[in-house]
Amino acid sequence: MGGLSASELVISFGLSGLKSLLAAAALPTGGLTVTPYVSVALTQAAVSGVSTYAIAQVTKTYLANGATWGDDSPKAVIAKILHELDEDSIISQIRSELTAKLDLKARWQQ
Repeated sequence: MGGLSASELVISFGLSGLKSLLAAAALPTGGLTVTPYVSVALTQAAVSGVSTYAIAQVTKTYLANGATWGDDSPKAVIAKILHELDEDSIISQIRSELTAKLDLKARWQQ
């Protein structure tokens, strides 16, 4: 759990730093860094979404077993959950929810 949280934190900070550099370079480059900025932001959203989902599944399993890990070790349970994660499905769901919210917001502003 700690490793999963730590890796998500390191990736988030790294991508946030990269976004800051790209944002700062937007004016001097005439906006050429906007496209990379958006792709970094989307990558950061995907990493955060998948990590949050994984942590939620681990927590759900732990609580469903009466606040114990059951017969397996914590590492075994977490490894099984991470192996069964379908990242593409999670990212697709995040994408569709964001698209729906952005469409709704755009319609509301009109």
